[in-house]
Amino acid sequence: MAKEMQTVRLAVVPAAGIGSRLLPLTKAQPKEMLPLGRKPVLHHVIEELAAANIRRILLITGRRKRSVEDYFDEDGELRNFAPDRVPTAEELGVTLAYMRQPKPLGSGHAISLASSFTGNEPFLVAYGDCVIWEEPKGSLVREMVAAHERFRPAAVIAVQKVNRSEVSKYGVVAVKRWEGNIGKVEAIVEKPSPKEAPSCYAVAARYLFTPRIYRALSATRPKDGEWQLTDAIQKLIEWGETVLCVRLGERKRFDVGNFLSYCVAFVHAALHDPELGQKLKKELQRMLRQGL
Repeated sequence: MAKEMQTVRLAVVPAAGIGSRLLPLTKAQPKEMLPLGRKPVLHHVIEELAAANIRRILLITGRRKRSVEDYFDEDGELRNFAPDRVPTAEELGVTLAYMRQPKPLGSGHAISLASSFTGNEPFLVAYGDCVIWEEPKGSLVREMVAAHERFRPAAVIAVQKVNRSEVSKYGVVAVKRWEGNIGKVEAIVEKPSPKEAPSCYAVAARYLFTPRIYRALSATRPKDGEWQLTDAIQKLIEWGETVLCVRLGERKRFDVGNFLSYCVAFVHAALHDPELGQKLKKELQRMLRQGL
């Protein structure tokens, strides 16, 4: 019997944010292109999607993001120096398309621009400033695709358990019941206070949507000038659509949103470098013993 083709083949990667909390680093370099170890953040994200057999990817970019497009182009001059460290999109196993968000109008608006790319197909959304550190790479997305293929919900959300004191940084879900690693979402709230949070499960920057999300996005209104993806997901729930979530479990999530989180992500990636990781670990231990 022939193996069935994976039903989710497309991904949308929002990468249009201005990175104001990382200035002056992001004045000339998009936060998605900041290095995590030897690779930019976005390189890690594209590798994750490719490992999950997601081969067609739309990058939503904006002003000062030209380096995002340049990075994945063929560069014969650089390849003369390091042919194995200047990968093209083709060598990563993906086909990339690009679209510009004219203004920073929020993640919901960015996703709404992708309808002509995704058509009637389900698609992944992976934020370009967030890396999922996992083994094997792509396993979280594969779990989300498996949940979609089994239950056919309107959306699947990756979630991570966080300390209650941190819930105000995230969108947070209320889960009705768990079946293994999959839960049914009965509500989602954007950045609730610790007292009002329905749980400690925070949205982890990975989503799987059917085209029904576009109708929900069109039914929402901006808050403080931005369309929130969380509002559209809540609208799906209010309409009686099924929304599921998948737990990260032991996987690690690294957001590049502020200097502390970026530094932690960089150190983690550098410590896992196969050539330099052990040497860096010894150097850090020496620095800590000597009180820096």
